[in-house]
Amino acid sequence: MPITGPRIVRNMREFISRNGDDWANWYIGIAVDPSDRLADDHKVDIGRDLWVCSEAFTPEEALLIRDRFVDEHGVDNDDARDEKQGRFVYAYKKAPHTKP
Repeated sequence: MPITGPRIVRNMREFISRNGDDWANWYIGIAVDPSDRLADDHKVDIGRDLWVCSEAFTPEEALLIRDRFVDEHGVDNDDARDEKQGRFVYAYKKAPHTKP
């Protein structure tokens, strides 16, 4: 169920702050189906790795949220991988087995 952009930002900031060392060690992206994207594309181990995901109301809002984390905190991102119609914003802590 979608939640507001400010709430997504707050929840993700809190999660990353509690679980991360350096913001640059995290990756943020946008997807239509975040479980496929995380597990298949990024090789995130859903049961072991640290990750967070929320659904925005619109793809435009998801993009604004992603850009905010990239611009303000230096979170890693690859714009070419993001699905432009996606409403799910996800972030995971990078590990030796994840891509990137």
